[in-house]
Amino acid sequence: MTLEILNLAARAPSGHNTQPWTLRVVANNRWILGIAAKRRLPAVDPMARETLLSLGTFLESLVIAAMHFGHSIQYETIAQSPLDSEVLELRLGKIAAAPQQLDQLKMRRTVRNGLLPGQIKTGDLKFTLDGLERIEYFSTGSAAAKYLAEGTVEANKIQAWREPAEVELSNWIRWSEKEIAARRNGLTPASMEIDGLAGWYVSHFYNRASVMTKAFREKSINQVKERVDQGGGWLVLSSGDNSITDLIETGRCAQRMWLRLRERKLAIHPMTQMLEEEPWRENVAKTLGTGGVPQFLFRLGYLNSYPLPASRRMPAEWILT
Repeated sequence: MTLEILNLAARAPSGHNTQPWTLRVVANNRWILGIAAKRRLPAVDPMARETLLSLGTFLESLVIAAMHFGHSIQYETIAQSPLDSEVLELRLGKIAAAPQQLDQLKMRRTVRNGLLPGQIKTGDLKFTLDGLERIEYFSTGSAAAKYLAEGTVEANKIQAWREPAEVELSNWIRWSEKEIAARRNGLTPASMEIDGLAGWYVSHFYNRASVMTKAFREKSINQVKERVDQGGGWLVLSSGDNSITDLIETGRCAQRMWLRLRERKLAIHPMTQMLEEEPWRENVAKTLGTGGVPQFLFRLGYLNSYPLPASRRMPAEWILT
């Protein structure tokens, strides 16, 4: 049962698809949820802000899967620092099985390309954001959307030429089928939406050194320029502060929203470089006039057809410590 629940929860999103979560079973009703040191991203996430958000998305998926199989989950934060390896103590209880829409967990995905232009319908926005706090929509054409689009391009330019960040990215791209099968995490040509002949070419001829070339960096920046003009606007999800518990809860909110999108043929693409690079990191909330601390920046838009999930997932046995 534990493995079944973990395999479902492990489909949650994470930066570079590192899948940083670990789980230690202390007793049948007591688990410790933590973070693997080797799956952190110190170059772009030195204080584990994004890692803790990802842990929150995993926790939300874990809660949903557990309910389906007749378990409740309560948690307590045990970490004293964002860099601690053990973060949450989970307590499981027995409840009547409450069937959940497990397909939402199985089919969730990030979409980078093909977001359609046009405003998001009020009904779809209400459905997607229902019950969520500190999340704001900025439609295409608004001053806020323009600021986010331009800032995202500039932040990506800085990050593409910031050597530690680019080295870190190169270490998390799995180009060949052999490495994809061995690692079951990271970014793949399919998850980066490089398909067809281009996908075949990069899977056979690209490696870590390819990411460090001038041509690759410039192409990445040009792709960002194209993508920020797609879709119907931006979503900004904030937390109350940067405490561990608040980041976990904000990650849970993000996952609740993510799981509703496919039903309305909506997709999001997280583009958080402005929250990783100066001077934007300190200025986003003030410029946008949002309450709280911005933690996620999403492009949002409709799709003509929804693609299947593409990211590889580590088996539950690899999560257990």
